[in-house]
Amino acid sequence: MPAGTRQVTAAVAGVVVFVGLVLLVAILGRGMYYLTYVGASAERELELLEADGSPRAPIGHHRVAEWNGERVFGEAPELGSLVEAGALPPVEDRLPENPLVIDPPEQIGPYGGVWRRFGTGPEDISAMTAVMYEVLFRWDPMMEEILPNLATDWEVREDGRVYVFHLRRGVRWSDGEPFTSGDLMFWYNHVLTNSDLSPAPHRAFVRGGEVMDMEAPDEYTVKFRFAEPHGLFMRWIVEHVTRQMLEYPAHYFRRFHPDFQDEETLSARVRAAGFSFWYQYFEDKAEWRNTERPTLTAWVITRPPPARRIVFERNPYYWKVDSDGNQLPYIERKTYQISEREAINLHFMRGEMGVEDRHVLLRNYPLLKEFRKRGNYRIHEWVAEEGSSAIMPNLNHRDLEMKEVIGDRRFRLALSHAINREEIREAVYFGLGRPRQITPAATSPLYDERLAVAYTEFRPEEAERLLDEMGLDRRNKEGIRLLPGGKPLSLTIEMFPLLGDMETLNLVADHWKQVGVDADVRLHARSLFYTRMPARLHDVGVSSISQLLTPLLDHRFFVPYHPTAPRHALAYSNWFLSDGERGERPPPEMLRVMELYREIQDTVDLDEQIRLGRRIQEINTENLWVIGLVGDLPGLVLVNNSFKNVPSDAILHANVGMTAPECYAVEE
Repeated sequence: MPAGTRQVTAAVAGVVVFVGLVLLVAILGRGMYYLTYVGASAERELELLEADGSPRAPIGHHRVAEWNGERVFGEAPELGSLVEAGALPPVEDRLPENPLVIDPPEQIGPYGGVWRRFGTGPEDISAMTAVMYEVLFRWDPMMEEILPNLATDWEVREDGRVYVFHLRRGVRWSDGEPFTSGDLMFWYNHVLTNSDLSPAPHRAFVRGGEVMDMEAPDEYTVKFRFAEPHGLFMRWIVEHVTRQMLEYPAHYFRRFHPDFQDEETLSARVRAAGFSFWYQYFEDKAEWRNTERPTLTAWVITRPPPARRIVFERNPYYWKVDSDGNQLPYIERKTYQISEREAINLHFMRGEMGVEDRHVLLRNYPLLKEFRKRGNYRIHEWVAEEGSSAIMPNLNHRDLEMKEVIGDRRFRLALSHAINREEIREAVYFGLGRPRQITPAATSPLYDERLAVAYTEFRPEEAERLLDEMGLDRRNKEGIRLLPGGKPLSLTIEMFPLLGDMETLNLVADHWKQVGVDADVRLHARSLFYTRMPARLHDVGVSSISQLLTPLLDHRFFVPYHPTAPRHALAYSNWFLSDGERGERPPPEMLRVMELYREIQDTVDLDEQIRLGRRIQEINTENLWVIGLVGDLPGLVLVNNSFKNVPSDAILHANVGMTAPECYAVEE
């Protein structure tokens, strides 16, 4: 049986097994029903449907504004009852001087309802809570504009060395205490610059090898100063990594920090809590599952793990309103139920979720489509960065003969031309997406169509020619090409679960064999994978990314600048990170890429950043250090039809947080 056919058969067999599980559950719990399998070439759904199958108009995006009307506000009935009982201040006293206005894309309200979600365990749910995306500034749903949030405006001074942010006045933590610049200064002075809590501060806060300086001229102003221009600071500020500066209310955390407590009292608390060191105790109090920790998010945890059903309730001090002045969020409660991964998909098909993007697997797309009417949900296809996998040949291979072969540009071009991406697209991805290299997403100002499709044509004869030209024209009796030293040319593609797709990578290995490059796929435990990568023992690494949503920040492919992510160039990355003290000096083309990236970091001019970023892409495409497969695959978002204000399209940047879930509403 041809290898491509084997892969399609395996894919169908996997679906059949999953269907059997679905039917068994149906027989036991929901009554018998029938299912028609949608084949691998299923067309994408182009229209949204109501539960009865009628067309549904596309839903746009929310809009953001500042409140400038009278201080007359509405609130959830549950909170109104607490005000009447004297348990809460009136809503106008709970909201800031200038609440942020979220104008919903579909309708106002109603209040109430539950947003149900499912996770595999506490760590998984910890990642899912990032949907509560509250940073000083935030992206709009298509990542085109930086919007106000907890800060209202900013100034850039001294060519990008100084940034001044003005905070929203009168915001309160979930316990009613004021949020001011003092909370940010607590994070800076006692968390970020404390070596026990932050031994390696994130590079967003570091320039010129030094952690930024920070000061607060008044209660609602903070000033950041860097040793060198930090042209990318505003792009970092809207990322989830900067949530940390908003997660340490000073009035709460002073109780657990040695800068504010005498040693004897704190040591007694640490021992009573079962910890050996104060910073372990402090970090435990900062955990998302701590019900006592005040927060600025729309929902507050009230039932933490080990409960199997974890509960978050509406924050009565949340600082946003809708365009009619009603305090957000609309939804009263969010729940996270712990379940097995495959069982989660059964919950989805029964429509038991609210809005869900996590664990919605593309391989289940036909089943999810088939069950949407019964489950009363619709499927949105958003822009996502994860996809088919990136192929990352190891330029820093410890085997010098393999290093020379992989380092030859012709070899990487041959590997790319040998891949039948159309076969992968049909066999694994139901005809979705398209062949493309790893480049910025089409929504990015750095996108270049010419670079996205370079060297993606299936041209095995060109691959053969390039390999012969390299002197790899000798073969053994199995047809495998021989290295100059006489050994068979063999590549092992290494991965761990969730990092890549086995079906896809097996097809890639088969395509390479057809041009005389022996190849196989090896699945490691995650810990072993990350042990082997820094040791540079691998032939080919992989990543689950197929396009970049934040190419100026996420340079794991274009510029080796991370300890583990650039699996194709870890020694070059180490050289760059250590300013040449460690690792291996890169070749001239890669050195030029690194120089260009330094120029990006030094300028606040966005047009110049884009120009330099495009040049970096051109050099990467010319050298093809990383090989893409199938891109533009949709990020699937399941939406229960009772949910309102969920946009039809958006960018799925880690989660749905950029679409203002605080204005989602449930209309039973």
